[in-house]
Amino acid sequence: MSDLRSDVCTIVLAAGQGSRFRERHDTDKLLANCERTSDSRLVIESTLGALRGVAEKLVVVVRRDNRELLAWLDQEAAHFDAAVLTVRTDGMGHSLAQAVAQYPAQRGWLVALGDMPYVRPDTVQRIAEAIRPERAVVPVNQGQRGHPRGIGTLHQNTLLGLKGDRGAQQLFAQSDVVELAVDDPGVLVDIDRPEDVLQRSQRSTTPERSAFFRGRTSLKP
Repeated sequence: MSDLRSDVCTIVLAAGQGSRFRERHDTDKLLANCERTSDSRLVIESTLGALRGVAEKLVVVVRRDNRELLAWLDQEAAHFDAAVLTVRTDGMGHSLAQAVAQYPAQRGWLVALGDMPYVRPDTVQRIAEAIRPERAVVPVNQGQRGHPRGIGTLHQNTLLGLKGDRGAQQLFAQSDVVELAVDDPGVLVDIDRPEDVLQRSQRSTTPERSAFFRGRTSLKP
C-alpha cells in the first residue's frame, strides 16, 4: 500500500460557485446531505472519506471567500489528513493549475471533484494505482468516462498553463489515455442541483439527470 500511494497527490476541486444548487437552497452544495436522509453524511464529507489515505497527500482547493466551507474544513480536514489550499480563481482550470503549482508530485495527481460523493473507495484506489508519469487515466462505466482522473507528471506544464474554467480535456482527447473499466456508477454522478441527491437505494444505479450528462464538468473531453 505504501509504495502504491507514494509520490501521488490527490487534488479535490472544491472552489466552484455552485450557483445552480444555490438557486433553490441557500447553502454550499458541498455542505448539503449527500443522501435524502436526515442522518446522511455531507457531500464533501463523503467525497473526502473515499479519498482519504489513497495518495501520499490530499489537498482540498477552496475559494478564499467561501467562509462556510472553510469553517467546516477548519474543524474537519484533519480527520481526513487533508490540507486546505485557499485560492482566488476564475474557474476550475485555474484552480487546478494553482494546486499543481503548490503541490508538485513525482508520479502524478489524482484529480477529484468535491461534488462527487458516490465514488467507492476501491474505485479511487484502482485509479491511483494506475497513475504513471506519462499517463492520463480515466474511469469508464457503462461506456461513459467519469471522475476522478489521474494525470501523470509529464503533463505538468499543460496543467500549469490552465486558465479560467477550461480544464484538462485536451489531455483526455489523446489516443494514449488509459481507460479503466469500473463497476461503479458513482464515477458518473455529481451534485449540481438538489434533485441530483440520491436515495440510498439509488446508489447502485446512475440517474440520467446527473450533471455529468449535461456536460458541466470541464475536465472531461
